[in-house]
Amino acid sequence: MINHIPSLLILNVLNNLDLTDLKIIGFGFYIVFLFQISKKIHPSSYIYSIVEGSYNDNKKEYETKKQDEKWFKKMFNKFKIFSKKEQDMMLDAEKQRKELHHVTYFDMLTELPNRTKLHDDFNLKLAYYSKKEEMIEMSIFVLDIDRFRTINELYGRDAGDKVLIMVTQRLRNLLGELVIIARESEDEIFILIEDIDEGETVKTAGDIVELFTKPFKINDYTFYVTASIGVSRYPETAQDIDALLQQAEIAMYKVKQSGKNNYHIFMVDDAAAIERKRRIEFGLKEAILHNELYLLYQPKVKIVTGEIYGVEALLRWEHSILGLVSPVEFIPIAEESGMINEIGYWVLHEAVKQTKDWHNQGKLLSVAVNVSALQFDDPYFVKRVQNVLDLYELDERYLNIEITESVMKNTDYANKIIKELHDIGVGVAIDDFGTGYSSLSVLNNMFIDTVKIDKAFIDHVVSRKNTASLVKTIIEMSKSMNFKTVAEGIETIEQSSFLQQHNCEFGQGYYFSKPIKPDEVITLMNKDKP
Repeated sequence: MINHIPSLLILNVLNNLDLTDLKIIGFGFYIVFLFQISKKIHPSSYIYSIVEGSYNDNKKEYETKKQDEKWFKKMFNKFKIFSKKEQDMMLDAEKQRKELHHVTYFDMLTELPNRTKLHDDFNLKLAYYSKKEEMIEMSIFVLDIDRFRTINELYGRDAGDKVLIMVTQRLRNLLGELVIIARESEDEIFILIEDIDEGETVKTAGDIVELFTKPFKINDYTFYVTASIGVSRYPETAQDIDALLQQAEIAMYKVKQSGKNNYHIFMVDDAAAIERKRRIEFGLKEAILHNELYLLYQPKVKIVTGEIYGVEALLRWEHSILGLVSPVEFIPIAEESGMINEIGYWVLHEAVKQTKDWHNQGKLLSVAVNVSALQFDDPYFVKRVQNVLDLYELDERYLNIEITESVMKNTDYANKIIKELHDIGVGVAIDDFGTGYSSLSVLNNMFIDTVKIDKAFIDHVVSRKNTASLVKTIIEMSKSMNFKTVAEGIETIEQSSFLQQHNCEFGQGYYFSKPIKPDEVITLMNKDKP
């Protein structure tokens, strides 16, 4: 009976303790247990290394111990009493580890996951559903903000950053917290949605496009932004994240080529498009070296007499494998890849050189060279133009720079560069007038010499009254502002007669001549006027 007294006392004490007390007692026994073990497997002489996360002294000895002893070390490390200095070092290391993790897996501006984190999350989801032996449908969206670079260039990167943050906020509000939204680059956003069928995918893509119909207001500015969206589907079109992202990007570029501000779901046939795009991009890097680029020249004439007074230099590319590649296709790729300036200055050199050669033959033609908005933004653009003219000793008045209306969005900067060109004697023409941002009233305050009426208007100038009225107005206003007016894309005698009747003095198009080689220009000039 006496032997049972300690047990009875313990039971009596335990009966009077609540659950919290029991937890504390149990934890105490646990610490004592760890302490006894630690004396055997972790001599006190060991110095904990923050960097290596292990014990430096006799490290090799412990690396050879049985695998099942490692959990003891982990438990001991959890509860070992460190000095204040060691604790501070550990806290600092943990802070740095978290910061490194954040930089590695998240975008600093938007705090969204990056591409690396998206990869990991996708693979984790696959592993989860595979373990459960469940099939899952997922959709990958690649969203590219159209003309986002223009906002950064014209209004500053701070404005662009704020627009981007507002875009991600709208996406989060639309899609909810469970959807993965990641940022890839300056203007590209990835979206991963799981458990979504094709019908829901189409609806979601349409809803995202609709998000951009409402303008973005930043400070005193209002930005109207659109988005091009490409979509791929798991597991229909691909089973790994890299292939799915590539397919979604292919679909996105297809949207951009067809006018932007829309979505497209990847189809197997789209794969050929990305292969062609890659061939073009890589081919452009060697096109100049391999002499694959060349210029044709389309004559510009006085409509009344048919006399050729100048030409427009038009770039062509004969790819070694793809054959003749249209500038409509390769110029946007050159702009995306950053090669447009190199190609643009090559064109300028060739055109000026050829024009000087014509002058040496007694044909005093002027030449018009098209310049992209990116090349026009080059801070050394005017200086480089002057250098080329000096190199070939061509009089400045025989060179005309043609810019599109997109350049006019930043009116002050555009006018500064145009004035500098005007000051050195180079003429400036607005190409494709009527399709972009500018108006004749804006041009009235700029040093413009020529307005070129876009072919889209000339095509219907005879068949549509509204178009005819618009073209007549452009001609009349241009004359009142002392601009030369050139009609582009004249293809029929009826179009030529209409323009002549309404006092449009200059024109170009297949009715007069298609783009031709340099020697053919001389031959045509020596023939009878049409």
